[in-house]
Amino acid sequence: MQQQHKQPNPHLSGAIHLPVLPGDKTTVRPSKMSKWRALSLILVHVTMIVHAIQWLITGKTISPIEPSEAMYTLNDGHLNAGFIFFAVAILATLIFGRYLCGWGCHLIAYQDIAAWLLKKIRIKPKPFRSRILILAPLALAIYMFVWPTAYRLYIGAPAPATQNHLITTDYWKTFPTYSIAILTVIICGFGIVYFLGSKGFCTYACPYGGFFAVADKVAPGRIRVSDACEHCGHCTAACTSNVRVHEEVATYGMVVDPGCMKCMDCVSVCPNDALSFGFGKPSIAKTQTQPPKPRKYDFTLTEELAMTFVGIAAILSYRGLYNQVPLLLAMGMAAITAFLLMKAWRLVVSTNVRFQNLKLKTGNRITTPGALYALSSLVLIAFFAHSGFIQYTFAKAHARSQAIQLPDAIWSPRDNWWESAPDQAKQEVTDTITALETVNRLGLTKTPAAMSDLVRLYLASGNVEAAESTVRELIKIGLNESDCRRGLAGVLRKQERFDEAEESYRKALEVDPSFSSARIELAKMLVSQNRTDDAINILREGSSTTRDKKILPPHVSKILSDLARFDEARAELAPLLKEYPNDPDLLIAMGFIETRAGNAAAGINYWQRALKIDPGPTRANVRYNLAMALLGQNQIEEAITHLQHLVDNHPDFLQARYNLAVALYMTGKIKEALPHAQKAQTLSPNDRKIRAFAQMLQAKETIPQTNP
Repeated sequence: MQQQHKQPNPHLSGAIHLPVLPGDKTTVRPSKMSKWRALSLILVHVTMIVHAIQWLITGKTISPIEPSEAMYTLNDGHLNAGFIFFAVAILATLIFGRYLCGWGCHLIAYQDIAAWLLKKIRIKPKPFRSRILILAPLALAIYMFVWPTAYRLYIGAPAPATQNHLITTDYWKTFPTYSIAILTVIICGFGIVYFLGSKGFCTYACPYGGFFAVADKVAPGRIRVSDACEHCGHCTAACTSNVRVHEEVATYGMVVDPGCMKCMDCVSVCPNDALSFGFGKPSIAKTQTQPPKPRKYDFTLTEELAMTFVGIAAILSYRGLYNQVPLLLAMGMAAITAFLLMKAWRLVVSTNVRFQNLKLKTGNRITTPGALYALSSLVLIAFFAHSGFIQYTFAKAHARSQAIQLPDAIWSPRDNWWESAPDQAKQEVTDTITALETVNRLGLTKTPAAMSDLVRLYLASGNVEAAESTVRELIKIGLNESDCRRGLAGVLRKQERFDEAEESYRKALEVDPSFSSARIELAKMLVSQNRTDDAINILREGSSTTRDKKILPPHVSKILSDLARFDEARAELAPLLKEYPNDPDLLIAMGFIETRAGNAAAGINYWQRALKIDPGPTRANVRYNLAMALLGQNQIEEAITHLQHLVDNHPDFLQARYNLAVALYMTGKIKEALPHAQKAQTLSPNDRKIRAFAQMLQAKETIPQTNP
């Protein structure tokens, strides 16, 4: 017996009115593909769960297979599984179109579930159609994946060295907290469907879709139509991607809309089997078989421009809010905010306003749903404005905090920067503390980055108790516990509570055994307590967990060379140097060992090789030590070359400036030496040795020299 189907309710918002055709072709048959696509999306989630479980059991796994991870490859050189997956997905889209979106994206699954649930309660969200906001995904994709590289090329910065990050021990590092993940599913998977229609996130917020939509235009794989098509409209009624399928196949003979996710529902429901997936001419080379119907949009161009402005402001207000809202969630929130506020504006200026199946305003009379909507809009505006205020205040205070030049010595037990600091610097610290405290006091919750800045500024101002209480509160918040434990250890070390500091360092390493910075700081503290063997052991314990196995051995070798155990220090680095003969950090470390062991020529050779590989500004101290070693070997002209390079690039490098003057004097170039000596005297006016040397040069320059 043939199954009977209900006629779609024409009163439901967004219902498609089908033409009257003979027989049963007036009803849309269920899609046979929906269950297979559901199974595919379920398998995607099962794979994600298995991936996480495997990491929890073994402690390491393949890095997250998430396209956003590609940013770390492009910006930092970290080759990971996410970058490879994204590249393969784009290549596949260039051939088959956006199949992967429809059959393999977890956010698609949440949007489909939302649409299905809404349909159960007789709500079919009306698709939102925009001429400007449709460009938002591509703009976001360019910002995330193209702009950083373009800017690096513009300023002439070198490309990052490629590092293998295909395997990770910290699988969850780049993911949000569970609460934010759930909120992302609710807003980007469910809320955006209700407000912007099925696949609303894909259409107006997904940055990956920005690239996929461009790739889809050149893909030969498309939904195509045969002559059997009777233009019944069933394909459009079944489409969950908001594509006007029946219009496109009538106009172009295929679906050209890049929003088509190749779900195949349209193919499955066609009563004449006139639709199919096939290869041929891509949409970018489309030809029209009849004039296209004019597109209808939900808002005027002026309104869309206003929505664009609001959307950009909303992204700036939401992204990183309280250090918790990631970019994709902020994008979803911004899209909803822009839409709802424009609809609220229409509630003010229009005579009749509808939203989905609700009448908000009829004949200039606001209905009860309209009043509730207006009240909700006021709450949304307040939240939007408050978020913007918090973000702006924090951004400004954070920038001021980073601009304050505080020495690392503020973490030292015997340092008291505040007593000798200039009044202007003190005032800057005080004002910044006040601004950051305002962020935490007025925010709906604390901003961890503001608290981290406060720890540093509290230490500078001498308020160690406030620094300790702040970092302990950060630990309770639970964001980045290993880093917070390290910060607490530093504050405790400042108070000479070394046993507690050691305990905090070790807890940080329990949370993240690969945390090399905490391991190095703990080792340095142990050395200061004459526990050199313990320091060496703690560094060597990290060799199996630290991702870069070249980081810790130089610190071990330094401890050994400080103890004059030069053979052991060399043995620590020799295997790595054999494996990485051109690593500048290893060459520099070996150079220090050799110069301290009395082998200046060997040390000079190592440093020269290191600077040839990496002559950058971060190597200033290495270049200075090389210059001093060359002076010690009476290679004065070469030493002058390096010292001149230093003062050219670091004009306030006092010791380089002074020793350049000395080296020039040694070669008889008194006139060239004098300006450098005078500059050194300006940099350190209370240094008697520098002042005496400058006065001596001045005297020799003014007194005529006679030949003996």
